This record gives sequence, structure tokens and C-alpha cells, in this order.
Amino acid sequence: MSLQGLITISPGTRKILAITISVALLAVVFAFFYYRGVNRAEDPRVAEARRYMSEYDRLAGGKDSYTRFNLLDSAGLIYRSVPGYSNSWEHGVIYNNKCSGLLLMALYDSTIIETEKETLLELSVIYCDSSIAVYNRWLGEWEELPDEELSSRVLAEMDESDSAFAGLNFKRISGKRVRDVMLARVETPRRLSVSYSNKATAYRHLMMQDSALIYYERALAIWKDNRTAESNLSVLMGGDPLKPGLVKTLFPPDRRKR
Repeated sequence: MSLQGLITISPGTRKILAITISVALLAVVFAFFYYRGVNRAEDPRVAEARRYMSEYDRLAGGKDSYTRFNLLDSAGLIYRSVPGYSNSWEHGVIYNNKCSGLLLMALYDSTIIETEKETLLELSVIYCDSSIAVYNRWLGEWEELPDEELSSRVLAEMDESDSAFAGLNFKRISGKRVRDVMLARVETPRRLSVSYSNKATAYRHLMMQDSALIYYERALAIWKDNRTAESNLSVLMGGDPLKPGLVKTLFPPDRRKR
């Protein structure tokens, strides 16, 4: 008996398969054009910096994250050289990534001795303080700006005659940057909260419990849904790590709400 004879597909099943395949193809086509549009809307002046940051995110996350700091340094050099980015929140992300990388090494690398661990924790606090300073400065300058004024300031820092925009849709690129800055007004307080919770964690492991308590509470005052800070604060106070409830797991807070 042939394979065709063994496998019988009913007309209804054929229709379902046809619909499923069509939907899958449409999803692939949509994703292709959507992400191509997003990529074409990115500011070409900092495209390389964004690639460095993405590469760091892809490779980091373990106790050897510090070995990838060259990617963050390269991104920072580009941001500092481009108008509109030299004092942007992106630098705070770079500093906090370094803080997190050193924390991971200090807490999870069993090969280092206690004095090295202490040095790493202290250095992580320095990077954390740098990220906090960047975020606070940026928020002080941008957070309360009316949308129209924010848009005007962003556009004033982008020169359409710049050769970097030659042959590209400047309106699309500048509009994307305006939207990014508007979103950053929502996201940066959360980033600031993460920096405070990282600083608190470093202090907790430096046996500076009072300082850790202050910064965990500060992190939660800025962003009450900072689960890392909430869980670590519970541990600091002698409790157990906290796990999010089922409702919060299924329906996390909308990150775009201010």
C-alpha cells in the first residue's frame, strides 16, 4: 500500500491546513515589512551603537558579562559624538549594564576571593551612581516638557542636510526619534528604579543593610511594580523571596502607563 493510501486527509482538514498555512505566511510577510520599516526608521548616526548594545544584550547575562564591556564602551563613544545623544538616557543604560555585569560576577563567580568580591561590589556602586545621575539629569530636562516643545527640541538636534540622512526618509527617522524620547519619559523612571535596586543589592552584600533598605524603598517609591526590589527587600527584612501571583504573571502592568 502506498503512503498516500495510508494517510487520508479529509476536505475539512485540507481547509483548516490551508487557512493555517495562509495565516502563517501572512504573519511572516507582516513581520518582514514591519521590522524592515522599523529598521529604516532608526537614526543612521547611531545605528552602529544600537548594534553594539543589542550584541551586548545577546552575549551578556552571565558572570562573565564584564568581558563584553568593550561593546558598551564602543556604543558610548558613538552616542557622545552625535548631537542629541551626548546627554541622552542611553548613557544611563550603558552604566547600569556595567553595574549589573559586575554584580553578577561578584555574586555568582565562586572563583574570586572575598576582597575581589568587595572590590567588584564597590565598583558596581560607582557605575550605578553614574546611571542614576544620567537618568535624573535627563528626567529633569525632559520629563515635564509638553509634547510640542519636546518634539521641537528633538528636531532641532537633527539636521536634515546631514549626509548621514542622504537618500533616507528624514521625516520617518526624526518622527521615530521623537516617539523614542516620549517613550523614554515613561521608561526612564523604571530604569532609575532598577538602578536603585541594583545599588541596594550591592550594599546588601557589602553588609551595609541600612543603606540597602533606603535604596530598595527608593526603588519601590519610583516604581511600585519593581519585583526585584520587592523580593530583595523581603529577604533583607528576614522574609522569603517573593514570587508574582498568577494574575500579575498573566497580566503584567502596562509599561507605557506613566
